[in-house]
Amino acid sequence: MKKGEVQLQESILVTFFIIVIIGLSLILYYRFTLNSIDNYERDYMEQQLLSSLITLPNDLGYFYLGESANAIDTSKLFYDNLEYGAKTIMIEQVYPIQENNIKCDLNVYPDCNYFVVYNKTSVRLKNILVQSVPVSLYYPLEGTYKLGKLSVYSYY
Repeated sequence: MKKGEVQLQESILVTFFIIVIIGLSLILYYRFTLNSIDNYERDYMEQQLLSSLITLPNDLGYFYLGESANAIDTSKLFYDNLEYGAKTIMIEQVYPIQENNIKCDLNVYPDCNYFVVYNKTSVRLKNILVQSVPVSLYYPLEGTYKLGKLSVYSYY
């Protein structure tokens, strides 16, 4: 081989390695950017879920307009036909503690301890974000207030 051919082959090898290094760098940068976007999306979804959780009782018109304006009227929880997307909204009575977990419907109300206000899951969405806040529950048939927990399960 002549000296010119060897130099040409060396130049081709160096160029090939530089292209490989640049390609790997672009792939790493792309994956890092994708991971960063996923983190931003998750943070945004958590903030959106918390915001909707805080305003949910107001939006649904569940508040009891009696002495305690911040109590959720449990008799109104059976008549909701709104669309919230892929979410499950549950309200549980936490105190006083009952022995059995009984789902509330019109037949067993008020001798029950949790309400499934909205339930729409998706088969293809596997991840769940869960947020909960304490609420006051008003039972108009008994005229009593009980401590509860409003939980929103958001599927993504």
